[in-house]
Amino acid sequence: MVNIATVLLKKQALARRSFSMKYKRQAINAINDMMLHGHTVRTASNALNLPHWYYRRWRKSVSKADRLASVDAVVPSGITGDTRKVHPGRLGQLAPFQDELLASVFEMRQQGLPVNTRTLRKEAARVSDEFKTKSTQAKISSVYRFIKKVGLSNRVSTHVAQKDHRETEEESTHFLTLMRQKVSGMDPEDVLNMDQTPIPYSFPSSRTLEKKGAKTINVRTSTTDTKRATLAATVTASGKLLTPFLIFKGKTNGRIANRELQTYPDECIYACQEKAWMDESMMNKWIDLVLIPWKNSRDPSITPLLILDAYRVHMMGSIVNRIQALGIEVQHIPAGCTYLCQPVDVGINRSIKKAMTEQWEEWMIHGGGVEGGIAKTPTRRQVAEWIVGSYRNISEQTARNAWKKRGYQWFID
Repeated sequence: MVNIATVLLKKQALARRSFSMKYKRQAINAINDMMLHGHTVRTASNALNLPHWYYRRWRKSVSKADRLASVDAVVPSGITGDTRKVHPGRLGQLAPFQDELLASVFEMRQQGLPVNTRTLRKEAARVSDEFKTKSTQAKISSVYRFIKKVGLSNRVSTHVAQKDHRETEEESTHFLTLMRQKVSGMDPEDVLNMDQTPIPYSFPSSRTLEKKGAKTINVRTSTTDTKRATLAATVTASGKLLTPFLIFKGKTNGRIANRELQTYPDECIYACQEKAWMDESMMNKWIDLVLIPWKNSRDPSITPLLILDAYRVHMMGSIVNRIQALGIEVQHIPAGCTYLCQPVDVGINRSIKKAMTEQWEEWMIHGGGVEGGIAKTPTRRQVAEWIVGSYRNISEQTARNAWKKRGYQWFID
């Protein structure tokens, strides 16, 4: 009995006489299925309205495509999908230089360097004098044909780093091994991590729902989309969040610092810096207002451990010496290993920004974020309130999970 899939295949065969590799594969599978139920190749092919000799020809073609797709090499794109033939096609201008160009691409990728079509055009011009004389548009077209031919495609990076990922992974492993020795027998309350992150005033997305075929996609954002503050978040390995430290742009002893900030929610500590950065003076203020009160609440006979990344101000001798003078050991995460070793980075900052994005979107839609057809900029007070609300909603379990995700589960469990 012919099933629904077979009927659909038959209709497609009637509608066209040129077939994609995907259709050929489906037809072969349908014929094989019918043959298991007593049909011959001829009767099964007739059921699909196909000449019976297509079956043997297509089996060879599909087998060739499968062999090409299974080898660890660059293969023509689409050989298992919409392409109609497994055939190299007409040689392109860059075909004689294919091996040399691919070697350059793979060498750069092995080093973690980004490679785009512009890079490839430069490499092609280097190896081919004829290519160098082409117009810009001809070069672009030639390179696009080349990357499609050899099976390359533009991809979005999943990780950005200054070092090779293998080097950072090795360094992070060594760091976590060292940390395991240092925290052995310590109370999780006495191990903490601090990190600062920029907090934008708006969180627009470049993606939106829109009707199909629309050529212009407008997205509303705030009038000053570059305004930002800096948040220093601190969390212990037990999951306790210390008071957040929020830096706004302004004079250190100006009107904003001396008057306005005093009226903001008292669950956060506020300060002003000319560029809203965490510099030496702000780091000292964080020590005075966040770190010292926490240290005074701990057993004075215990030496806590503070984990910081390799940010310049964290490495300054004046800062490290002052913290250690308080009886707190400082341990720096190796440069480039933050994403692998810093709990605050993944567990706290990301949660805060996600919650703030939701609050900003709600404000833009229902809270008066657009007035008279113009998108407004959130006030400092609104940003502070969003920060406090987001911070308040982070549970101890979430904070503990942040340590586990960064490789400290052996210490937390």
